[in-house]
Amino acid sequence: MNLRSLRRPAVLLAAALVLGSAPVCGQSADAPAAMPATTTPTVFDNPALVQQYQATITPEDLAAHLYVLASDYFEGRETATRGQKLAALYLAGQYRKMGLTPGGTAAAPDSYAPAAYFQPFDLYGRRLARATLAVQAGGQTVATSTFGPDEFDGQAYLALGSLEQSQGGVVFAGYGIADDALGYNDLAALAAKGIDLSGQWMLILRDEPLSSDSTSLLPTEDGKPSRWTSQLFAKVRAAYSGGAPAGVLIVGDVGPGGTNVAQRAALMARTVRESLGNLSMEEPGAGRAFPPIYVVSSALADKILAPTGRTVAQVKQQIDGTLRPDVFAVPGVRVESAVAQETFTVQSENVVAFVEGTDPTLKHEVVVLSSHYDHVGIDAALEGDQIHNGADDDGSGTVATLEMAEAFVQAKADGYGPRRSILFLNVAGEEKGLLGSRYFTDVEPVVPLDEIVTNLNIDMIGRHDPTHPGDDPNYVYIIGSRLISQELHDLNARANEITGTDLDLNERFNSKDDPNQFYRRSDHWNFGKHAIPFIFFFTGTHEDYHGVDDEPEKIDYDRMARITRLIFATAWQVANQEARPAVSGQGFN
Repeated sequence: MNLRSLRRPAVLLAAALVLGSAPVCGQSADAPAAMPATTTPTVFDNPALVQQYQATITPEDLAAHLYVLASDYFEGRETATRGQKLAALYLAGQYRKMGLTPGGTAAAPDSYAPAAYFQPFDLYGRRLARATLAVQAGGQTVATSTFGPDEFDGQAYLALGSLEQSQGGVVFAGYGIADDALGYNDLAALAAKGIDLSGQWMLILRDEPLSSDSTSLLPTEDGKPSRWTSQLFAKVRAAYSGGAPAGVLIVGDVGPGGTNVAQRAALMARTVRESLGNLSMEEPGAGRAFPPIYVVSSALADKILAPTGRTVAQVKQQIDGTLRPDVFAVPGVRVESAVAQETFTVQSENVVAFVEGTDPTLKHEVVVLSSHYDHVGIDAALEGDQIHNGADDDGSGTVATLEMAEAFVQAKADGYGPRRSILFLNVAGEEKGLLGSRYFTDVEPVVPLDEIVTNLNIDMIGRHDPTHPGDDPNYVYIIGSRLISQELHDLNARANEITGTDLDLNERFNSKDDPNQFYRRSDHWNFGKHAIPFIFFFTGTHEDYHGVDDEPEKIDYDRMARITRLIFATAWQVANQEARPAVSGQGFN
């Protein structure tokens, strides 16, 4: 029995139960005496009042939502798939139940139909139809590998890239690592030999020198493998920072974590037709094609290295034994790649809901609380668990918006509605390149951008960063606030103090010079580029980032509730103070 047919009835039943709920919005039994709607106090004027509604945001409620949203029933919530659309229905159903005003653009028979909360948008994609990799030595073809949905030979598969034609000589670049802090730099060794990667194929080993899957031979901080093992793009970025290689060939079946290239190629061949690949807001043909990155077998790599008289096993042993780079140009060898793709169109949707402001003048101004609810779906090439549940990324931020929505609705029912409107924006397509938020800001903003006074974006607030300095687990990384509005930064810090939330507002990544570039890696980027003040709330990556083990039982719900309460207090302050946060910096411009 396949996965989809097994789970379909339970998913549809859950969606039906959620969407059948009626709007709920009423006066609480112990509500304080209501004040006039336009004089709701700020956090600074009445922190005790705000604390009352902060207290409605609980670890138990966050967990209740997240165990649903990050369950297998939603199939990893990949953009434009059934799982993502079921998640959109869940969110719309929750907003409907709370009584929020729909803010979508989709036509619907009545204002409370689920589609009324949707902002649909088209995405365009290209996926592999066929790729051919040919190796020539001395003018003769010595190896050819073909990969596509219907055929493969197990020697190679295309991991990334769309450039139709690419050709050039070959440079063996060791592990492709450039890290002086670890005392190991293959690219510096190439430069020392006067070898230029531009126009050449870079042949590299996977991972880094390892004695086991969990132990590096390099002097890493904790003895564990470094980012050069866990982040493929670290090597790709390093390669392209020093030139423009024709492409990259990664030997995939070497080392402790080596993959059977033939098995992986077969799995990719069976699933490529279903893959969404890389989606874009631009129709096919627009944008720059990226050079190909192939994973190849050591047998094929040995044919490439044959003119040197060496094998992959020999050069790997040399490097691992000495921990010194061994790099060289491969004489007389030329590699050619041909990639053919097919195009397709899919539709996704943002989920948009309002708590309308109460001040006749200020209600047209908007505070946007955002998160992305998509993730990376199912990887059929994996054995065992294949579903990327995305509990932290970004189920955590998404359920936080639900809890804050409920708190603001209750406050409004008690007579303390926000003076400015609060817009709850759950976007899709973040994992494909911040596409949903880009559509919202650049194509079809449901409110004018000059009326958006602040964006508070939440992406991954449920786990602990193993590299976080210090022993205090009650931290949250604050990113971006000083870029555009020092006032927003300061009022967030004061709200943290005055409400007793008392989190460590850590600015470790709060810089445009941070090599991780977190300030532009989530949906706040599309607001910040329009000079809209923002804060990005984040607790860091971890060993399960974009992995199948990012599960709801690993979330720290107590700290997540504290972070959500802080964001709620900051939104309350911005929504109710007399003036919008002042723009004091140039931001991304």
